[in-house]
Amino acid sequence: MSTRIIAPILPLPETGVRLSTVTREQLPEDQRRFFDAVGAIRRRPISGPFIVTLNSSPDLASRFAHLGHYFHSRGQADESILSARVRTFVALVGSRLLDVPYEWNAWVGWALEAGVPQDTADAIREGRPAPNLTAEEALVQDFCTQLATGNHRVSNTTYRAALKHFGEQGVVELVVCLGYFAMIAFPLNAFEIEMSAAQLALRKSFVPLKVPPFPGAAQRQAPAFERLRSSGSDALRIGRLVQHGDLKPADQHYLDRIIRTRGHLSELFQVLLHTPDVADRMATVGSFFLYETVLPPALRTLVWLVTAREFDSEYAWQGSVVHARAAGLPGALINALRRGETPANISGPQATAIAFCHELMRGNHHVCDTTYNEAVKHFGVPATIQMAATLGYFAMMSCVANAFELPPQADNGRPAL
Repeated sequence: MSTRIIAPILPLPETGVRLSTVTREQLPEDQRRFFDAVGAIRRRPISGPFIVTLNSSPDLASRFAHLGHYFHSRGQADESILSARVRTFVALVGSRLLDVPYEWNAWVGWALEAGVPQDTADAIREGRPAPNLTAEEALVQDFCTQLATGNHRVSNTTYRAALKHFGEQGVVELVVCLGYFAMIAFPLNAFEIEMSAAQLALRKSFVPLKVPPFPGAAQRQAPAFERLRSSGSDALRIGRLVQHGDLKPADQHYLDRIIRTRGHLSELFQVLLHTPDVADRMATVGSFFLYETVLPPALRTLVWLVTAREFDSEYAWQGSVVHARAAGLPGALINALRRGETPANISGPQATAIAFCHELMRGNHHVCDTTYNEAVKHFGVPATIQMAATLGYFAMMSCVANAFELPPQADNGRPAL
């Protein structure tokens, strides 16, 4: 059962954002443990994406925090095998590509502390070629840019270079690191979260990220899935870990934990098991969107399909379409989305949900006031939050599927993501 809450939803007077901060005392007593968990995991006050998720589901907020800590862990022993410099560099590249001011403002100081030069950060912020990149930084920027833009595919040359440099676990963590920043980017942008004065006071002076003007969600020319399949990518980019014996004895319990969340081990999680702790945390986040979200099946699967199509992921599409049909989405709507078209003759709530998703994934990656207000009118604030968070999770998983060129799975109704 979902742990939804209804919190006072008021703009913060000092920033004008779309949500208020939820205090522990505003939560039902049985939800306060999740608030406490977020604070304990993060070792710092509630902020950013947790302002958003706590306004909908404290349980989801705690799951986001647990996954995110794997790539944060500043001032503590690192959990990720990626260096702090790489992780913070990914944060800068990802926040620029997705136009996420909060994410940039939160991470730019940490990136400089980790060794990213000021002129490199300035160039990324301004969208111009960065001077004097290290070979590692150039590789990471190419990898992330290819995966987050265009047809969301990593070339064979770039993929092989990343695999050689980082190894199998490292390249999986590189993909998930970018995917995690994308997952939190969409809720942050949907609700226009900004840094508070107290947060800014704790940081050295920096130049904030500017978002380009809202261009609307113009029609996108989506490449056909069939053309992407025949693009000449490596047939099997990384091995699959499918049974206990494929893992170190100390890691075998992670396979059990993943199966407990969804009943089987999909091909995507067979790849993610190259970094088993991360795979377990991702499965725990995913089980919320599969089974515990407040979104009704027709709405949640509509978001799944729109995200899969926008990220050009046939694996994610095929893993969603059988559930969309079971939820009652019309075939004409599904077919239009597959072609990359905006469906005709659909309901007002369906049109609003599609516009909301398109605006987050296109243009300047922000939602205009008209679309935002329509979403809140149709769905309410907690469900609108979970719509943005669902989009984020499926974007992250689409990145994984695309980076490793996973083939679409059979329509058997079992969770693929």
